[in-house]
Amino acid sequence: MPSRLVSVVVPAYNCERYLATTLRSVQAQTYPHWELIVINDGSRDGTGSIVQEFLADERIAYVEQVNTGVSTARNNGAARVRGEYVAFLDADDHWEPTNLERKIGVLETQPDVDWVFSDMYNADESLRRTGLAPVGRDDRILENILLWEGEVVPGPSSNVIVRRKCLDEGVAFDPALTTAADQDWCLQLARRYRGRRIPEALWTYRVIGSSMSRNIAVMERDHLYVYRKAAAHGLFRSAWFRRHCFCNLYLILAGSWWINGRRPGRGLYFIGRALLAYPPVAVRLLTKLLGIIQRAT
Repeated sequence: MPSRLVSVVVPAYNCERYLATTLRSVQAQTYPHWELIVINDGSRDGTGSIVQEFLADERIAYVEQVNTGVSTARNNGAARVRGEYVAFLDADDHWEPTNLERKIGVLETQPDVDWVFSDMYNADESLRRTGLAPVGRDDRILENILLWEGEVVPGPSSNVIVRRKCLDEGVAFDPALTTAADQDWCLQLARRYRGRRIPEALWTYRVIGSSMSRNIAVMERDHLYVYRKAAAHGLFRSAWFRRHCFCNLYLILAGSWWINGRRPGRGLYFIGRALLAYPPVAVRLLTKLLGIIQRAT
C-alpha cells in the first residue's frame, strides 16, 4: 500500500448528469496516493454505467447497495477504506486539482490536527462559478457550529479530510439524518478532535434546484434531532448557552418557512419558540423590524 494513502468515498444516487465530472476531478489531483470508492445507493438512472467507464483505473472501486440513504452509503464506504486519511465527496461536487495535496500537507505537518477543511466556491448546475461561498472558521468549532451565527465548516461532506483514526474511534454519519447529517458529523469531530481551516477555496459546491436542503420539513426534523442529540450528549457548555443555540435554530427555521416555504404561520410559530427559549433575542427582532419599516417608508 502506498504511504499516506487517502481514501475517497463518493456516495452516488441518481447522479448520472454530474458523476463523471466529479470522478475526473479526483483523477486530476496533484496528490497521487489515493483510492476512490463509489457507493451506488440504489440509483434508478445510469449512475452505474457512468462508473463502469472509470473502472479501468485500478484505483477506483465500485459497490452497489439497496437504497438506504446517503449516511449509510458514506458509512458503507468508510468501512472499506484502506487509507491513513479519509475524504468524502458528493457525486455532484468538484475538487480543485490541489485539494488533496493542500489538505494532506496540513495533516502531515501538524500532528495535533486531526481534520482539515477549506473555503469553497459556489456554482450553478453547469458548474459555472457564481462566487466564493461564505468562509468558515476554526476557532471554538464546536460552540460556533451549535451557535449557528455564521458559516463554520462549509459543505463538510465534500470538504473535510480526516485521519482514519477518527472513524475507527467511532465518528460516523447518523443514518437517521439526511440534510443535517453533515452538521452532526462535524459536531462529533469537533467534540473530540482539533480541526484546521485552510483559507483557500479548494473545491466547488454545485447548487442544484432539487437539493435536499430545499425540503424545509425534512430540514426542520433533522436539525431539531441534531440539537436534541447534542443536548443529550452534553455538548452545550451551559443551560443558557443551550437556550441561545436553540433560539438561533428556531429563527433559521422561522425564516426558512416564512420566505422559502411561504408559510408565515409556521414561521411565526418558530419565532415564538425562539422568544421563549432566549428572551434577549427580542431586541434583535425589534431592531430588524424597525429597519424593515424604515426602508418601507
